[in-house]
Amino acid sequence: MNYNEILKQKREQNPETKYKKFGLKFNPFPKSGTANINESSETTEFLAPIDEDVLNRIINYIGDSLYSNDDSDDYKLIGTITGDYGTGKTQLLLFAKSLLLNEPKKAYVLYINNPGTKLSKLIGSIIENIGQEDFKKFLWNQIIETINSEHNYKNRLTAFKNVSLLFPNSDPFAVENQANHKLFFEAFKIQITNKQKEKEFNEVLKGIIIEILSRKNEDDTVIANYFYDLISEDFGVSKTWETLISGDGNFLDNKVVKLLNAIITIVEEQGFERFYLLVDEFEDITSGRLSKKEQDNYTYNLRTLIDKQRKWCLLIAMTGTALKDIEALSPPLYDRLTDRVITIERLSNEKAQILIKNYLNLARENEDDDSFIPFDEDAINHLNLISGELPRLFLRYSFFILERAVEDLGDGETISLDFVKQHIDN
Repeated sequence: MNYNEILKQKREQNPETKYKKFGLKFNPFPKSGTANINESSETTEFLAPIDEDVLNRIINYIGDSLYSNDDSDDYKLIGTITGDYGTGKTQLLLFAKSLLLNEPKKAYVLYINNPGTKLSKLIGSIIENIGQEDFKKFLWNQIIETINSEHNYKNRLTAFKNVSLLFPNSDPFAVENQANHKLFFEAFKIQITNKQKEKEFNEVLKGIIIEILSRKNEDDTVIANYFYDLISEDFGVSKTWETLISGDGNFLDNKVVKLLNAIITIVEEQGFERFYLLVDEFEDITSGRLSKKEQDNYTYNLRTLIDKQRKWCLLIAMTGTALKDIEALSPPLYDRLTDRVITIERLSNEKAQILIKNYLNLARENEDDDSFIPFDEDAINHLNLISGELPRLFLRYSFFILERAVEDLGDGETISLDFVKQHIDN
């Protein structure tokens, strides 16, 4: 069969009936073998860890951190997921995220794919993952609630209202005008015909906002001015936002503790009771991309951040080799990162069979079927062997071999050891 015939055959396959011969609705295995960070929480929960010890450890981490004493502001709990490349660390992080988001206690959970090589970039990634509009909305909610609750601020702004009958229904403090900074400013602006008065009002409003943000952040006017620039868009939102998320602000490296505290406080004021940061691929700081001085600075600053910021929970994933490198590089940081260690081992044949079943069950037409058909046991064991017992490669091969089976096997036939060797070993 030439390539045109092969492509024609694939083109004419009906996706809705393609896998029906095996009792499946689709190929459930990920093409790349990697976890899909955008998949539904229902799917993620369905793919729970197959190692009972790993499952118990992640559940204990979530339970101990989420339901700790609420009378204290010390919510900090650090967990580290380790394992070789391809053992499923990302999948476990996503499973933890799914569990947290489905608990009745309201937790704000952020997944960071890569923390970068600067601590300020990690903080920037946190802001980026919260999202531009949500972050600005959270900031503005903090400001407008304070203005409404403190007569001093409200009176200073009310002095600019036009009390003539020309504007009987134009109340800048009406709910519809409090949605964001721009609407609030415009509601006053239409009542001010004098350019000088408009300028004075803008200066008063800016002063009030910066004063509120400073008070919220231990009288730090640098952070207050930076947040003001973001919500007011004085620099143009793209420049301000890009500076925030890239970690390139001149002050960020020296302000990471205060900035993270500000972010967590802003989130908490939206009604969230816990703040979780789930960080994947934490290997970069030991990968040779940093100089010795940069490594020392990063590890010292991260240790300081962990020690001083008590209102967050951190769950990170890295290889066992990287964790050992951190132990040699900075024993104090290693000590802090190993409060809870969750180690994912390579697949045994028994676990490989369970993994096959779990994925197949995502696509079963018959939900009562708990077999690993169309695979037979020898085929699964061999797939695990040639994958080096790594889930990532095992799932990648499983996707590939199921596609070949759809094309080459008839009804009632199974994926055998010989079939696997025919299509992969050769």
